[in-house]
Amino acid sequence: MSVDESQSRTVLIIAPDFTPSSYPPALRARFFAQHLPEFGWNPIVLAADRRHYEWTVDPENEKLLDPTLEIIRTGALPLKWTRKLGFGDLGLRTLWHHWWALSRVCRQRRVDLIFISLPPNSPIILGRLAHARFGIPYILDYNDPVLTEYYWKLPRAQRPPKWALVYAMYRFMEPFALKRVDQLVGVDNSYMAGLFANYECLQNVEATPIAFGVEPSDFAYVRRHPRPNLVFDRADGYFHISYVGRGGPDMNAALRALFEAIRMGRQSTPELYKRVRIHFVGTTYAPKAEGLYQVLPLARECGVDDIVEERPARVQHLDAIQILLDSDALVVVGSEAPHYAASKIFPYILAAKPLLAIFHEESSAVKLLHETCAGNAVTFGANRPPLSIVGEIGTVLQELLRLPAGWRPPTNWEKFEPYTARAVTARLAEVFDRTIQSTTTHT
Repeated sequence: MSVDESQSRTVLIIAPDFTPSSYPPALRARFFAQHLPEFGWNPIVLAADRRHYEWTVDPENEKLLDPTLEIIRTGALPLKWTRKLGFGDLGLRTLWHHWWALSRVCRQRRVDLIFISLPPNSPIILGRLAHARFGIPYILDYNDPVLTEYYWKLPRAQRPPKWALVYAMYRFMEPFALKRVDQLVGVDNSYMAGLFANYECLQNVEATPIAFGVEPSDFAYVRRHPRPNLVFDRADGYFHISYVGRGGPDMNAALRALFEAIRMGRQSTPELYKRVRIHFVGTTYAPKAEGLYQVLPLARECGVDDIVEERPARVQHLDAIQILLDSDALVVVGSEAPHYAASKIFPYILAAKPLLAIFHEESSAVKLLHETCAGNAVTFGANRPPLSIVGEIGTVLQELLRLPAGWRPPTNWEKFEPYTARAVTARLAEVFDRTIQSTTTHT
């Protein structure tokens, strides 16, 4: 139900990466901004001008925006300068510009709350600065951990460039930002659990898990406005299985199990796999992705690279939806990290295609698939290493390949509704309301 405008409050959403960008942080911020007015909150989005994005954007994404949404776009330090200093991070490049825009807005009108969604991570400090200067409460939204020990466990060659420097910077920024934070939000409880263990200042801070969510109207838009599929021709007679999303070392074990299952299946039932083609799309975030294969080397090791194609470059949001809708079946592979939230599972479910998911048994995606009956989840864990589930993966694959054309899973859409963009925004609005009530009580 819509809320009377006279009763609405204003939230400033700091999202350097925003529409027309197709990156996950941009999508999450858009989902929230689209639906917050329904729950009594007027959003103002503070974003970087599209000219300053290092990656390609899709102007058509702006057709998905509410034309009444107020967006303040700022400049940024030019990449040609910052590259000489050794960094290109959009959050760092917009930090000064965003602070001045934020200050101007807060001086000119009433802002009740500031909401900062991460990544990029550098704007995390703007909340505390605004709190100190204007007394405005702020909430931090963790889509990924800021400080993580994961990369220290990898061989030096596999760590991101300048990781040591980035880690040192975040060791300053995160505790500074968390010192006065009012509430925390994150796509999964596990992303926030470590914060409470590491920072005593958070003892009285509430943390609320809010899933990434998915916008059904985006799928409806693509169905009304089909886009060219540059990955495969759905009418070429092959059975196309697709995965759209990142790869990486943390997914290699599950990928190897998948490819071993395919290799064994081709030996036992070769006729079943003759028409199969498997596509991995958008497996790296790197702006220049040519040759940065995350998946193909593993497929080659397992001897199935003749039916596996990888396109490392990320595709635009609407193109990704088109690929999912055109596919005969979908496969989604999770991380070896126990609590990997796998936000990409939501569009896979919404595509309503035969689905094979390979996840750690503690991933929230496994529970979701079981609740909604939207796909087959094969799990691994501490007592079930990925290579021990090869046979189970092979069985599910054979079942998918034998399904009649056009088959749809018996998805329980009522169980799925809490993960829609509108539903997750409703929960965020409740967090906003509690924040305002709490700050009012203590003033």
